[in-house]
Parts: sequence; C-alpha cells; structure tokens
Amino acid sequence: MKVRTLERCTACGGTGAAPGTKATSCATCAGTGEVRRAARSMFGQFVSVSPCPGCAGEGTVIPQPCAKCQGDGRIRAEKELEINVPAGVADHHYLTMRGHGVPGSRNGPAGDLIAVLDIAEDPRFERHGDDLVYDLPVSFSQAALGAAVEIPTPYGDATLDIQPGTQTGAVYRLRGKGLPRVGEGGRGDLHVRVHVWTPVKLTAEQRALLEQLAKIESKPSAEGHTGKQFWEQLRQAFGR
Repeated sequence: MKVRTLERCTACGGTGAAPGTKATSCATCAGTGEVRRAARSMFGQFVSVSPCPGCAGEGTVIPQPCAKCQGDGRIRAEKELEINVPAGVADHHYLTMRGHGVPGSRNGPAGDLIAVLDIAEDPRFERHGDDLVYDLPVSFSQAALGAAVEIPTPYGDATLDIQPGTQTGAVYRLRGKGLPRVGEGGRGDLHVRVHVWTPVKLTAEQRALLEQLAKIESKPSAEGHTGKQFWEQLRQAFGR
C-alpha cells in the first residue's frame, strides 16, 4: 500500500542544518533545553521550570536552516509498504508496524504505523466470529430423497450429503471449513442452512405429477415443524 508521510531530508541528513553547517548550543538555556525562573511569595521561594523559548526545549539552534526542509529535518514523501495480514482477521482489527511511522524532527525517532483493516464481505457467507453460515437452496425432491450437492467453502468446493427427509431450516456442520482462528490455530466451522425451494411457475408435466403426489402423500407431522427445532439447531451449531 502507498502511504503519504514525512521522511528524513536527504539534503541535510535529517539534521535540519544547511550542508556544511551544524546546530549550535542554545545561548538562552546553555544547551539544557529548559529555563528556570525563581520567584518569592509569602510561602517562600519557588522555582518554575519550562521549555526554553529560544530552542523549543531541544537545547540546540540552527543558525543556517536547510533550504530543502526549512530546518525541520523532514520532507513530505509517499512510500510503498508491504503489510502482512494474518489469516482470519476481522473487520476493524489493526496491525502495528513498529518504526514505520513518521520520524521525529531533526533525526528524532520514528513512530509506528497503525493499519486498520476494512474487510470486504463475501456475499456467499454470513460470518459469526470464526464460523461461517451458508444458505443452501434445495428442491423438494432433493430434500425428500436426499442428494449430494456441491457447496462453496473458503478453500474450494466441498460435497455435502443431504439426508432424505431434510426439512427447511436444517443445519449441517462442516468442521474445519470456517475461518482460521487468529493466534490460536485451527479453524472454525461452516454451517449449511437448508432452504427447501418452492417453484413459482410449473410446467404442465410438473403440475400433473404434483397433483398425483398430493393424492397419495401423507399429512404433515409435528416432526416437520421447524420453528423451535430450527433455533435449537442454530444454538447447538454455534455452541450457545
């Protein structure tokens, strides 16, 4: 990534002094960087200490400032950095890059660069920490008879066996197919949430077959109710 920052002036080497010259000791504070003022009051004498106004507390002054950096020792620049993002990080996590921040004036130590991460969402998955949820639409025949279907994972497609009689809201767990756990090792799980798809438009053949099925199929039983069962499956899936 490219970062707009300040870098040490190449003309003066970061000293702030013009080439061939150097900083001298401040005459106001004799190089201490602070001034002391004594005053008397009814409680006795007290001494106040403050940064030297002549050198701003540095203890040195620059008689001839560098023309390129105007005596600051830094110039505006743009540099390119490589940031290694560990697997499994979340949105708004931040990475601290020691010593890659803005250097202090006149060869002062450099600060740190804080990289705040903005994670782009994957429209295929819901993220819950290290676990992922994928919504899988299946046809009525697949739910009733069972089927082997391909589902996406962060590591490529995987095969999921849908059991015969699967109801809407059923949750299948694929262990280790979630996101890596930062600093812990291992991965979360991928939870596949089944939705039985109902066709909106039927062909004449499909309607005829469904009408035949309606004459011989059994009535819905309590086992097919997915209200409390669905939320219980989700609670167990996420360990709550």
